Amino acid sequence: MVVTGFLGRDSHFERLKGVIGGMVPDGDAEAVEGATAVVFLGSLAMLALVVAMEAVLLAVLFKRRIWARWALAPLVLLHAVVTVITADFVVAPGADGVLTIVLLAAQFILAAAALILLFLPSTTTWLLSERVA
Repeated sequence: MVVTGFLGRDSHFERLKGVIGGMVPDGDAEAVEGATAVVFLGSLAMLALVVAMEAVLLAVLFKRRIWARWALAPLVLLHAVVTVITADFVVAPGADGVLTIVLLAAQFILAAAALILLFLPSTTTWLLSERVA
């Protein structure tokens, strides 16, 4: 999602320029363009940062550190918030943004499903098995 959003940034920039220009009708064109870049790239960076933090915690979890799943719980909630914010700024309106919405939703659903699976009794048994052996 981050890659496709970045590659299609020109069309998103133009749409966001119109939105930001409407908020500040007598604003400097250079300032509007700078604000557009900050909003768009900031949204993508937030999403990439959350996914990277989840990946780091999963790497820790695969070393059978049970505390990492508790750290993932609030991070998945943050992922939901970032997904909504990113959808507001990155997704094109109408039918053009359907694929992006599907990708963002799938990304969050997979993260939430993984978190639920991490709290199953069999996962707890696996996490604790190395300590017992």
